[in-house]
Amino acid sequence: MAKLRSSLPSLLALCMIFGVWELFVHVTDQPAYILPPLSSIVETAIVLAADRLLPAAWVTLQEMLMGFGIGVVVGLTLGTLIHFSVLLRQGLLPLVIGSQAIPVIAIAPLLILWFGFGMTPKVIVAALVAFFPVVVNTVSGLAAVDRDMIRLMDSLGATKRQIYCKVYLPASLPFIFAGVKNAAAISAIGAIVGEWVGAHEGLGPVMIAAIAGFKTTVVFAAILYLAIMAVGLFLLVSLIERLAMPWHFLADERGK
Repeated sequence: MAKLRSSLPSLLALCMIFGVWELFVHVTDQPAYILPPLSSIVETAIVLAADRLLPAAWVTLQEMLMGFGIGVVVGLTLGTLIHFSVLLRQGLLPLVIGSQAIPVIAIAPLLILWFGFGMTPKVIVAALVAFFPVVVNTVSGLAAVDRDMIRLMDSLGATKRQIYCKVYLPASLPFIFAGVKNAAAISAIGAIVGEWVGAHEGLGPVMIAAIAGFKTTVVFAAILYLAIMAVGLFLLVSLIERLAMPWHFLADERGK
């Protein structure tokens, strides 16, 4: 019941937005090719599900999941190495941060040129998008570990591996999962950017074809599928977070 009560404001806000959207379209009599009513978008998402949207969404979901997985693994590994290596921290961390100044949309055409129109460039773009929040949050989480706990474990004769597993990892998990959840929410952006630049399958080509034919309802239906996939991945990571560190959520609940 407590979780339902905490979710109630968000659900009410969402219903209000949808209600205002539907009312605005009907009151202003907007053409469907400019702003279709929400009911038409949902109907299109259902009617075209089997023939077009679900097969396309499956392709995009594969790109999104693979890119997310690669980005998380590389981000965790590199973030850990950067924290424990002064050389890497001084030489590599500024480059990682500076790389975010390069728009992904500018890199995507080069990846298409190098790897073709298959799934590989889309996976790489999704991995690049997911990589940054994971590596930065991993570095921040490891840097925030209590030094007194490390000294205590060291004085008790613990090995570096034991210190990492018993102190560093549990203490930095909230930071790491914050980065992973962020990566889960934005990994769909990477996949769809890669498809927009060049693809034969996926929701990107569906949206491009729909825009060319002024079928705005189909575009919104594809966006709806993208949102569902991104939210679903975010909720899955949140569930794993609760299972991985139950003590963190118990402390929060007791604090409330």
